[in-house]
Amino acid sequence: MRKLYWVIMACVLVISCKKAIEEKKEDIVLDAMTNGQWYVFSFKNGDTDITTDFAPYTFQFYRDGKVSGFTSSTEEKGTWAGDPNAMTITSNFPTAADPVKMLNAVWKITNNSWDYVIAENSASGVTRLLHLKKK
Repeated sequence: MRKLYWVIMACVLVISCKKAIEEKKEDIVLDAMTNGQWYVFSFKNGDTDITTDFAPYTFQFYRDGKVSGFTSSTEEKGTWAGDPNAMTITSNFPTAADPVKMLNAVWKITNNSWDYVIAENSASGVTRLLHLKKK
């Protein structure tokens, strides 16, 4: 019976540690994304480079899952969610026009650091490449 107790305790500790690690990963993603504003350094829609279309925008991500795309005269409101296990970021700007609505997708992160994110997705058979940088 004593052996069973220690096995159960070990399982509880492993599960608790795993949950704490997952929560820490999520917190790191939140800190990286919400501390500072971002801009589109590069955006390719297939073979077409449309980076200049994003030039007026800066983006602010918030811990509550909201995101805003600002220009000097407008604000596009949306939502975002990061998944550190799948290495994805999902963004949705439901009322935005081009170019911001082109960000509506699940983005697979292919490279990242504290001050940049490189991600890609496919829409209608066209690969989109996004490179965000912190200001």
